[in-house]
Amino acid sequence: MPDARRYFRQLLELGETDLVLDARPAASESSPRATEGGPADAPQAAEGGPSDAPRRAEARPRQEHALKGGGGQDLKPGGRSAGPAMYGPGIVVEGPPARDDLFTHDPVARLDSLEALAQAAAACTKCPLGHTRHTAVPGEGNPHARLVCVGEAPGATEDETGRPFVGRAGKLLDDILRAIALPREDVFICNVLKCRPPENRTPEPLEVAACSPYLHRQLELIRPKVIFALGRPAATTLLATTAALGELRGKIHRYRGIPLVVTYHPAALLRNPNWKGATWDDVRIARRILDGEPV
Repeated sequence: MPDARRYFRQLLELGETDLVLDARPAASESSPRATEGGPADAPQAAEGGPSDAPRRAEARPRQEHALKGGGGQDLKPGGRSAGPAMYGPGIVVEGPPARDDLFTHDPVARLDSLEALAQAAAACTKCPLGHTRHTAVPGEGNPHARLVCVGEAPGATEDETGRPFVGRAGKLLDDILRAIALPREDVFICNVLKCRPPENRTPEPLEVAACSPYLHRQLELIRPKVIFALGRPAATTLLATTAALGELRGKIHRYRGIPLVVTYHPAALLRNPNWKGATWDDVRIARRILDGEPV
């Protein structure tokens, strides 16, 4: 049963809502995929991402960086070139509405600094989370960051400290950033929600609607070169889509003119290290954009 629960949770993280049972024989117990999650790995195969072991075999000696996460496994760059054929066209989200649009009546849209946004988030009670949180977590980092990482919502540790991504998932995110030569202090890290949902439950639509203006204004003020959407909730909020994470990965989307790359949330990688290979592909897309290389 624990394996079944993990499998269904992974399906939800990938955005799947339907379960299809077929009559094909199950993989043998000696199969690596059968022992590490079985069908949950299928979207990765469909997207062209081999498992971690082949990637380690293909890694070029000149590459020094590696990502470490759950299970102590390493994720090193693969040998594939990151050329134009690798990445398909993504979703394009147009710029903010005209100045006379109803959106501009929200005072959040007129705040002129990240500090003002943080103060507004700390005092916000637009949804019930404003009454159940311990501390608001508006985000932190370089106000002129070239890369902004966007997650889903604060967890228990973040709710206590007021800082985003400071638990185990945060440590893994730090490793990911270091692998592309970006120390944490050089980027800006935040979440869609600025308050922790009770018991870390999935954010409700009304909570996302109440809190997303803070995120949109943060991105408008920072104006990064790349946005890194960590997990499906962040991606679907920024891209205004209901697509599954597997459909959004491996593409370069545009959020109000800013390239946006979607990948797995670090917490998901801690539960399923098999997704690290696919994550490295996504990380390389972001790095190439930052370096001004053709993608």
